Amino acid sequence: MTPLLWALAAIAVLAVLLVLELRRELKLAYMPTAGERIDFSQRPNLALIIIDMQEDFTSVGGRYGWDEAYLKARIEAIDIMAIKAKKAEIPVIAIRHVYRAPLIRLMIRLFGEGRGIPGSSGLGLMTLPVEPDFDVLKTRSDSFSSPELEGYLAEKQIGTLLLTGLDGSYCVQATANGALNRGYRVEIVEDAVLSRDQADWGKHVAALKGRGAVLI
Repeated sequence: MTPLLWALAAIAVLAVLLVLELRRELKLAYMPTAGERIDFSQRPNLALIIIDMQEDFTSVGGRYGWDEAYLKARIEAIDIMAIKAKKAEIPVIAIRHVYRAPLIRLMIRLFGEGRGIPGSSGLGLMTLPVEPDFDVLKTRSDSFSSPELEGYLAEKQIGTLLLTGLDGSYCVQATANGALNRGYRVEIVEDAVLSRDQADWGKHVAALKGRGAVLI
């Protein structure tokens, strides 16, 4: 085999390995987590969870932006939930996402305008009408991948989660499944969830309802 063919073969093998590693990173990133089941009888409280409503992910128009009317309606619904939660002394938990897996980060830098990767100026939470009681940074779709969340929920004796935010087919459903895996009661605030693919989100909703989640 000539040096050129050796080089081409090496490049081909490297490309296959990179694809396999990217698939592994994506599978891990999107997979709901499992954990120790809670004693629901000892968790009488509830919390409002606002998932990934960050500047990077809430722009209008363009390749990765939202329809303005759709985004505005969802933000208004989230704001209303946040205000009601504060008045009822229900904790408001803000979840923020940052992509750290090397190949996913590279793909987003190349093809995703760098949204959600370390160093982006849009990692901060979009403006809310209230100050969150707790802020969680995650690197996987399921918010329970960050141990800080479980610690806070245990401290506050929280057993019921009201889920809002984006994207329904990814981080919202993964967080819902992670919560159900641990025995939490999950209530999804339908008009306060954003999803780019409504048909796919509908399939996730049906599956979540089959597991005991409630749509409100």
